[in-house]
Amino acid sequence: MKSDLLSDLEFEFSLKPSDMEEFSHLVLEFKGQAIIWDEDAAEEKVVARIKGYRVDISIARKSFDNLQDLFDSISPEISDLGTHILSRNNCFLESFRKDETDETPCGGLVYISELMVEPEYRNHSIGTEMMKRMSQVVDMNNTLVALKAVPIVDKENEERTPELKNQLKNFYTKMGFRHSGEHYMIKDARDCYAQRMRTLAESGIKPQQ
Repeated sequence: MKSDLLSDLEFEFSLKPSDMEEFSHLVLEFKGQAIIWDEDAAEEKVVARIKGYRVDISIARKSFDNLQDLFDSISPEISDLGTHILSRNNCFLESFRKDETDETPCGGLVYISELMVEPEYRNHSIGTEMMKRMSQVVDMNNTLVALKAVPIVDKENEERTPELKNQLKNFYTKMGFRHSGEHYMIKDARDCYAQRMRTLAESGIKPQQ
């Protein structure tokens, strides 16, 4: 049933430079959604969506003596995130690889500001698929991925219950994210789907189906 539902979905993604003209060469905004055909209503229905920013850290370091100033200008959440991940005017990949002893500077930051799956479509791997497809569309090379693990609630009768919060945090933990501060979770993009596939291809290893 799970795979059948995924096969019924259409996924749409878009990328565009930031509307903040002075930062358009540094910041990209991305959006994605999963759509299903609703037979009863005879119309398309959005069942999941994702959006966020990609910040080119390697270029920004050349323009900003203090990267926090850039983070402050993008959004309040990214500003807050900066206080947790920036050090020596840089951010560093949070890799768990045992063979790495030196800190690896980030080339980019991907911040996911929203990932939402409609309640009746949860537990069908749609959120995982949205993250997978996002990693194929957005440049993840040498990148730190971050998000705020707070449930997005659209329904009037749905509350941000402790159970819902724990469920969401467990979902991100299974995907390889770990806590950074009280509210944020981060991940080395080398553990994302697209980067793993690239690494396998470069090493000549055929990925398992």
